[in-house]
Amino acid sequence: MAEDKKRFRVIIVGGSVAGLTLAHCLLKSNIDFVVLESHDDIAPAVGASIGIMANGARILDQLGMFDDVLDAVAPLSHSMYFGDSGNLLASSDGPKIVEERHGYPITFLDRQTLLQIFYTHLEGDQEKVLTGKRVIQVDHHSTGVVAHCEDGSSYEGDLIVGADGVRSTVRKLMWNHMESAGLRQQVEKERTTMTSEYDCVFGISDPLPGLIPRQSYRTFGEGYSILVIASKDGRVYWFFFTKMDRKYLAHEIPRFSQQDIHKHMAQWLHKPVTSSVTLGDVYNNASVKTHLALEEANFQLWCKDRWVCIGDSIHKMTPNAGYGGNSAIESAASLTNYLTQLLQHNASPETEDIDMCLTNWQTHRQVRLAKVWQSSHDLTRLEACETFKDRIIALHLLRFLSNTMINRGSAIVVGAERVESLPLPSRSLRGTMPFLNGVEITEQPPAWERGLRCLPLLACLGAAGATMIPSAARFKTFMGPIFAQGLWTAKNGDSFSLQRQISPFSFLDKLLKPYITCFLPSISGHDPVSRVQMLSFITDLGAVYGIWLLDNYRISNGFTDALLPITVGVVVQLKGAGIFAPVYYILDHLRAPISRLISGGGHEVNAKTAISVVVGLLAGYYLPSYQGFTTSTLQSRGWWNAVWQVFPIAVPVIAGISSRIQGAILKNHDKPEQAKRQESSRNMTTIRCTYIGLAAISGLTWIHALRSAPAGASISSIFWPGMNPHSTPVTSFVDGIAHFLKYDQLWFMASGFVSLGLRLEELKQRGANFSWFNVTSSLVGATVALGPGSAFVLGWGWKEELLNRLSLRSTPTV
Repeated sequence: MAEDKKRFRVIIVGGSVAGLTLAHCLLKSNIDFVVLESHDDIAPAVGASIGIMANGARILDQLGMFDDVLDAVAPLSHSMYFGDSGNLLASSDGPKIVEERHGYPITFLDRQTLLQIFYTHLEGDQEKVLTGKRVIQVDHHSTGVVAHCEDGSSYEGDLIVGADGVRSTVRKLMWNHMESAGLRQQVEKERTTMTSEYDCVFGISDPLPGLIPRQSYRTFGEGYSILVIASKDGRVYWFFFTKMDRKYLAHEIPRFSQQDIHKHMAQWLHKPVTSSVTLGDVYNNASVKTHLALEEANFQLWCKDRWVCIGDSIHKMTPNAGYGGNSAIESAASLTNYLTQLLQHNASPETEDIDMCLTNWQTHRQVRLAKVWQSSHDLTRLEACETFKDRIIALHLLRFLSNTMINRGSAIVVGAERVESLPLPSRSLRGTMPFLNGVEITEQPPAWERGLRCLPLLACLGAAGATMIPSAARFKTFMGPIFAQGLWTAKNGDSFSLQRQISPFSFLDKLLKPYITCFLPSISGHDPVSRVQMLSFITDLGAVYGIWLLDNYRISNGFTDALLPITVGVVVQLKGAGIFAPVYYILDHLRAPISRLISGGGHEVNAKTAISVVVGLLAGYYLPSYQGFTTSTLQSRGWWNAVWQVFPIAVPVIAGISSRIQGAILKNHDKPEQAKRQESSRNMTTIRCTYIGLAAISGLTWIHALRSAPAGASISSIFWPGMNPHSTPVTSFVDGIAHFLKYDQLWFMASGFVSLGLRLEELKQRGANFSWFNVTSSLVGATVALGPGSAFVLGWGWKEELLNRLSLRSTPTV
């Protein structure tokens, strides 16, 4: 006989992580519920484990359970990655960094332990969790639902929630209901969505020598991967993933028996977990082990009328990234938020009201879930080296991409859901990269829109090509005789031998000598006007390259982002700054809209990184460039110019060395618990000193250059080449190279100012308040007084100030 229904009641089918999280969230929101669990024990010992990431941990902290989780674990602090032969691919303090950023450690524990913590914290409401209740049928009426159990009992409610796992009964019954409502075609598609390509043997083992608590170990191999976590008291959680013989569809996904495990594992037991521990060591020491096919599905139909599903029943992921359980926790919290809002406005909602509420929830939640699901999907393939690209990344580039992987994980964490009716825990406010909390959820503009915004930069690129290419052709005709003679002589009689070797490598000599030759008229003083122009240009180039590096060394960026300025910098040296600076800015705008930087502190450049870039610029750029103008002989100036030529690589290499030295010196002085605003303030202060310093170098050089210009030379005659490359007569190599370098500087700086304007426009659209007249007049005034390089750097610095203010608006305060 059905129970009497009193107030709005949610029937939760499944005492899973998703189901019990939802029970707690509803309890905190004063919404009635009942949990129907098919097993006889709410926390069965099945040998499964679960990882709790920061996004799940914050919700558990809101619910008052995270301290119990911490008591049961030894949080991760270090990760190690191995190849198929046991070779160390990479070692990372990623777990520590994640905890510093988000306030919560990465923890692993028995799934049974977590479920027991959930159940214990229900305290006086434990009677609402009923075991041995296998739901076999649900009646859906206009006024409510009735869940019928295998034991003959039934339970009435207003909403039925399927939290009953990957083979969800509620999902199947919901699909039947949808078909009767005219959604047959959509349901048929859903029934074929689930697939399986990988299987997993997982288990729990006793402590093993060589596996250190608080460390994780991952092994990447072709067609397989291993994940091992050593936790509290040496307890070992492990997963062994293999790619199956083919992709299985929903109706044919295999099931494995306990008897199949050893047969499956026999051929893999020699595979390394570390350089000294094998998979066989872990497997043979296991107290429990299970073999499952790993289903994958991100269904599109999550709800209808008074039906809804959460967790694995509706978004099933592979476990490699640990996102499945945490996403289930998020979905439970998010669903509660929507139900709470509904009931605040209507305590007895009709079916249509509930359906609209659930549909809105689904639309909101699916945006984030799709990204998380895809990330989990991709990581499984990467670790098993499924494609050529995966093999290259996993086996050869991993040590360089560890920061990228950490950043991608952080990008997922910061957008996490929370229980909106509960206060934010103090732990969640201590991180250096705060949660967004819905303050600033800004979608990136579509690719076509970003492309249209780049049209002014394309115009700069076209103008540079139309003027620089003809100019280059004119001066190159004069270079043949110079190289044939093997000597270049300045007016003062000083000479530079083009036959003498300047580097230990002949190929480098052959590459660099034509470029050094192009600078000889200016660095020798042979052409005083060209010397003034080039001194200013080279100084500005260094400042702008420093800005490029800082732009791509932000917290939210990774290894691949850092490659962009280095790669374009090399091409700039070989083919001309005026042509390839617009290319850099176009690529930068297309891949990194400002919207992705505003929230979560992603715009910041770590103070240590900024200092390292400055050290790299001073040692790898400014020192050789100024030595190239000031040493006593032309031969030595040419040698220093050769050293300067390789700055696109030298500067980041020196910066990297500086960063490592700083890290070693400051290792024991880091303060992981620093408040976000204190950390941001330190980072911003360093950036402020950096851009002011770079602007000062460019400004002082500009003033010095103009004061040392020949009598009668004007700014226009020194820097302006005219718009027609054929209008100026070129009768010598000196004339030709001077004319070309004017165009080079013109389009290099013009594209920089256009890019700066586009970035400021993006900020204005995001809420920055400024006058375009004031901006333009300030930049023009700074250009005249301090030079274009100084004006550009100061404009970039002001843009960083605006970006920082907008970011702080989206950062919660403690």
